[in-house]
Amino acid sequence: MNPWWEGKDFESGIDRPEYLYRLPTLLKRKQVEVIIGSRRIGKTTLIKQFIKRLLQNGIPKEDIFYLALDHHALSNLSISEHLRNVRKIFMHEREKKLLLFFDEIQESPNWETELKNIYDLENLKIFCTGSTSSLIQGQDGRLTGRQIITPLYPLSFDEFLLFHGDKPSLSEDYKYEKLMEEYLEVGGYPEQVLHPSIEYMSNLLDDILARDLIRLYPIKKAFILKDLLRLIAASVGSRTSFNKLGKVLGLSVDTVKEYITYLESAFLVMSMEKWTTSLSEKVYAQKKIYFRDTGIKTLLTGTADEGSKAENAVFVELQRKKIPCGYFAESEREVDFITGTIKKPSPVEVKYLSSFDWGDRRFSGIKLFLRRFPDTRRLLLITKNADRELKVNKTNITVLPMWKFLLSSESYLRL
Repeated sequence: MNPWWEGKDFESGIDRPEYLYRLPTLLKRKQVEVIIGSRRIGKTTLIKQFIKRLLQNGIPKEDIFYLALDHHALSNLSISEHLRNVRKIFMHEREKKLLLFFDEIQESPNWETELKNIYDLENLKIFCTGSTSSLIQGQDGRLTGRQIITPLYPLSFDEFLLFHGDKPSLSEDYKYEKLMEEYLEVGGYPEQVLHPSIEYMSNLLDDILARDLIRLYPIKKAFILKDLLRLIAASVGSRTSFNKLGKVLGLSVDTVKEYITYLESAFLVMSMEKWTTSLSEKVYAQKKIYFRDTGIKTLLTGTADEGSKAENAVFVELQRKKIPCGYFAESEREVDFITGTIKKPSPVEVKYLSSFDWGDRRFSGIKLFLRRFPDTRRLLLITKNADRELKVNKTNITVLPMWKFLLSSESYLRL
């Protein structure tokens, strides 16, 4: 598992610069770096890229130690025993600093206590990966203050283009439109982007359900999980009624909520609350549920419904950029995402249309919002390929194609 010890090269996939650029910052801090994300999202590949970058920067090969702890021959040994073994191989001095990479840390016995002990007593920089957020929640505070968690998302649109090869020229915007359609359908699992296959996605979903849900949680009706996912997939972008889901599936409301929490812990779905200053309304209002990857939605509901996939992709981008958001709703009228504050709101509306007409009744929700919050200064309207600027009263409205937004989301979202 450590071919660099023998001077051998190793495969590290296509670089993900969005995460690699952070490596110098990660190395400067003491805390354990915990990289979490779905199975096959690229966690192992990313830490191999970290290791290759360290070797290129002159870190001695014998100071870097990698273990895949889900390997059957390794999972029964404690982390401290593994560490002792590698020190023995190279006859390291006890105070010598080592860089440790533990893949699928949750598979190691008593990993929380083991990590705490070696963190407190040894001179180490530790990187870990895990496939369920329950590994964070189940620590009983043992690693509080000792870890920094980084979620690994599916490929962004920029990374998707990198995996495809060179980016088209901006003058060839029609190519971006075609690639955006493919991105919404295929999603951002690296292997699926390189070699699209319905069979691959189906096996991936089965693997996640079996290993990260059914194995870990007290799920009595495991066969219903896929039906629940299909219902969620069919209503992406709509407010979710737990009561309705419960009636369709023959489950109690509490059980539906519990199962959705499990799906979130396995990095399949994410939920969004209503945008409001009322805490009780935030808690009790219906939530919207999105997928972390639009390819999973394609698997469950087919290749149609680009509009809801576009909205889903924008939500994931907001989460990737750590931008808090919620939906605005008044009776039947809505705005997809509100970022910013009550005093300075910044709405983002997704209408995957080829043309733009402010008089279209489909903009009634955003018009209602602007009446309720007349001091709104900026509004983003994300379309399929319409591109223009206009001003309505005090509000500057930027209408832009989705591909252009996803390539430069930070600049468009900057308040």
